[in-house]
Amino acid sequence: MKQQLLSWWASLQQREQRLVGSAAVVVVVGMFYWLLWQPLHQAGDAQQQKLQAAQRQLSQLQQLLPQLSAAGPAVSRNESLPQIISNSARSNAISVSRMQPSNDQLTLVLDDVSFERLLGWLHALQYQHGVKLVSLDIATAEKPGIVRVRRMVVE
Repeated sequence: MKQQLLSWWASLQQREQRLVGSAAVVVVVGMFYWLLWQPLHQAGDAQQQKLQAAQRQLSQLQQLLPQLSAAGPAVSRNESLPQIISNSARSNAISVSRMQPSNDQLTLVLDDVSFERLLGWLHALQYQHGVKLVSLDIATAEKPGIVRVRRMVVE
């Protein structure tokens, strides 16, 4: 192959050799541009646009942070955790069968309850009383839509 290429090159006139050499340089430069430079440049532009979008989003979140902080849970400081749980469960018609305090946490076992009612109660505990759900172990009960809370840890 190399020998054929050299014999072909030797058979060309000097003017044709310059023309083929110039065309080869143009092809190499074109390949460099289309295969290397342009994809790298486009990827850089795309990353720059992503960075600008992320910076705009960060700026928006920083502006909303005071509003989000103010809308946090209204924590009841005058009641103990067992009192909050008892009063809240009673007002949501949820029956607590066992309550066991442990340090800053409280472990609960509930009687069968509607899943929707449980979610509403958990939401109220978090956003009205500032009670954090640490873990929840539930199982389905005999009736559809009813769950059995085997273990629930809050703080």
